[in-house]
Amino acid sequence: MTPRPVTIHDLLRFRMADDPRISPDGRTIAWVRTSMSEEDDGYRSEIVLTDVASGEERRLTDRDVASRGSETAPRWSPAGDAIAFLAPNRSESPSSDLPPPAETILDAGAQLWVAPVTAEGRAAGRCLTSLRTGLTPGVWSPAGDALASTTLVHPDRGLEETPAPEPSDPYERYTRDVLHVRRIRWKSDALGLVGDYVRQVVRVDVGGAGVSLLSRAPLDLAAPTWHPDGTQIAAVGNLRETAELERRQTIYLLDAAAVDGPSEPMPLATLEEMRAGDLAFDPRGERLAVCGHDDPKLGHYGFQRLWLIDVASGAKTCATPDHDVSFGDYSRNQDLRRTAGADGPRWLPGGDALLLLTNRFGRVHLERFDVANGELTALTEGDRVVSSFTVDAAATRVAMRVTDGATPGEIFVLDLDDASASPRKLSGVNDRLLAELALPTPERFVSTSGPVEVHGWIHWPPDADARRAAGDTMPVLLYTGGGPGGMRADVFVHEFHLHAARGHVVINCNARGNYGYGEAFSDAPRGHWGGLDYEDNITFVRDVLAAHPELDGNRLAVAGGSYGGFMASWIAARHPEFKAAVVDRTLFNRHGFTGTSDIGLMLDRVEFEGRFPWEVPERYLEVSPISYVGDVEVPTLVVHSAEDYRCPVDQGEQLYMALRVRGVPTELVRFPNENHELSRNGRPAHRIYRLEAYRSWLERWA
Repeated sequence: MTPRPVTIHDLLRFRMADDPRISPDGRTIAWVRTSMSEEDDGYRSEIVLTDVASGEERRLTDRDVASRGSETAPRWSPAGDAIAFLAPNRSESPSSDLPPPAETILDAGAQLWVAPVTAEGRAAGRCLTSLRTGLTPGVWSPAGDALASTTLVHPDRGLEETPAPEPSDPYERYTRDVLHVRRIRWKSDALGLVGDYVRQVVRVDVGGAGVSLLSRAPLDLAAPTWHPDGTQIAAVGNLRETAELERRQTIYLLDAAAVDGPSEPMPLATLEEMRAGDLAFDPRGERLAVCGHDDPKLGHYGFQRLWLIDVASGAKTCATPDHDVSFGDYSRNQDLRRTAGADGPRWLPGGDALLLLTNRFGRVHLERFDVANGELTALTEGDRVVSSFTVDAAATRVAMRVTDGATPGEIFVLDLDDASASPRKLSGVNDRLLAELALPTPERFVSTSGPVEVHGWIHWPPDADARRAAGDTMPVLLYTGGGPGGMRADVFVHEFHLHAARGHVVINCNARGNYGYGEAFSDAPRGHWGGLDYEDNITFVRDVLAAHPELDGNRLAVAGGSYGGFMASWIAARHPEFKAAVVDRTLFNRHGFTGTSDIGLMLDRVEFEGRFPWEVPERYLEVSPISYVGDVEVPTLVVHSAEDYRCPVDQGEQLYMALRVRGVPTELVRFPNENHELSRNGRPAHRIYRLEAYRSWLERWA
């Protein structure tokens, strides 16, 4: 069978393999397999157990995923005889014709379940919780008798069970859809409108004794991690009075028993930026590993270096000051990854080394860090991204998720005892579909922009060679990236392959502002968006065109989402030679962004040296595309989601209205009930509609 080009509706046929978790004995990997359902316009996830030796697969539970919802976040017990996971408990979901509570987090969260792992087959699974706001993935205690998690708690109500009784008072019933808030950070793109709820740490008894609140803090605590002796739990947050105006994070210690109720969190160490999910105690419980930085000026531009915290004194030491690299998976653009996996540091049994993921030159690899001499040793290689990993108790095997430019993520295993071993593929969720499709591997391309090299990729159409031979030229689509921060990488992007299959040569690059090329490269556009980052994108386009005469420089288009949407509209105002633009979930007016985005305040305090838009309005407008919209002549499609709290929908609406008033060809595609993650995790039908709108616009104008 001759491979065919990928189509828009192939998106619904792809499956996702995520969150690999290896058993303590290294013999079995639990992971999450997700498919899209066209029938009910959603996602169905199930936990799969794969035998490492034979590759044989079976499902963990006998739950009917189609009718009961998704299973995610598998976590092995210390003995390896049970797995905790998240799943809805829909039998307890309330039904009501009354207005819902304003806080969108209520009655919607997943609950903690546990299932035994036996050789006989699938287990029944047992639900441990019934909290209205749901829980985050469970973390097993060293003894295996409890799980630590977090849930959202209202300061006046404490833990709330589901289903909640309907209010009997008519006034209360019909005003519960009013949101009355006192916090600065009262909404979240991931959760919706959280109001005054704060995230707190809970202990869930596996034997059935219920849920205990371990903290009663005024603000959020996250990433609970057990001390090896089981007496304390470390968590991350900022409980200072000025916390909602700060990026800094503190590690706190909590009493894990909570015999007398919630304990006062005890501060241990603080960093200006911290990857909260990275907390890891060494085997003796003497040190905590975490990734972050301690420079208040850098914000999200700063590299996430490895820090070691002395548990007895709280003294902190940067263990990687000589490595100009960021740790963890910061690859961007993946549109076939449903759930995140573990990408933080993991101690090896002796406590003298850790495993880390490193971001370099558009690749993410697993490396071993030696604490004594500070050396990093690569364990994987090639044009690929290791996006998550876990290691067994004896550090003999690593389970990992791996993707590259032509292959969606799959589950791999690496034998650490064999120095010559390479990662071995265990899953094949897309093998049958990939055999049908023509998916050329993206070509790496290096451009020179001023004093720096700019690395990027060219996605060629499957028939590019035939078109060259026929003397045809091909239109070009510059796809600008989100962020800034993160890294364009060797990952599979269905959207890019689709545009290439429909005839556009897709190019994208790591302009300054991205990780992988040194911290100075990452920090270059801070406070000056539309400067060096813009120059790098335009130089990359020109260098690609100069190197490939088969590309049609008279048929250029630009597209991008989030910060990429900012860049697309910035370019459209300066380059009338572009024939089309698609501006997706854009940041268009920096002056209004501060007070409407869930991260606007934190972002702008880094970009503008702590000064607010009412203090220096001219600075905010100087770097806002709205100030230059009068120069846009490029036909522009505006795409935005109504519940986008990261780049609120008014940003796109302002762009659309300005272009309509000026008579520039434009249309607005506005999605209800979607947030900033539409292109990656939105409802499948909306994702299809979005891609069709893109293609219709690009084929009409470019």
